[in-house]
Amino acid sequence: MRSWSGLFGIAASVILAGCATDEAGQPAAAERDAAGLVEAGRELAVRECASCHAIDQEMISPRSGVPPMRTLLARYEPDMLANDFIEGVRVGHDEMPFFDFDIAAADALIAYLKSIDRNRAE
Repeated sequence: MRSWSGLFGIAASVILAGCATDEAGQPAAAERDAAGLVEAGRELAVRECASCHAIDQEMISPRSGVPPMRTLLARYEPDMLANDFIEGVRVGHDEMPFFDFDIAAADALIAYLKSIDRNRAE
């Protein structure tokens, strides 16, 4: 019985590895969707955040004393931050604007923050 489970594990690994790309060798739909989510988050950051925050991995924030977005996940837990954006909670300090993001926008912004996070990106 043990040899069957090992064989099954190998077969499952081979099958799942094939799911990473489609027939044309392009990234699978989930990978493309994740990239689209990050891009939507970047666009949101450009529109809503860039006047005060550095929005990439190298910029300096345009407004003095404002943390770059690449460091925000060291200060905030991603799920709580997303929830605060959805609920319209003022995050950070009194000068921060109120955000009224829907779930998709909050998820996109968090995906973007994760993509530029100083502690995750290498």
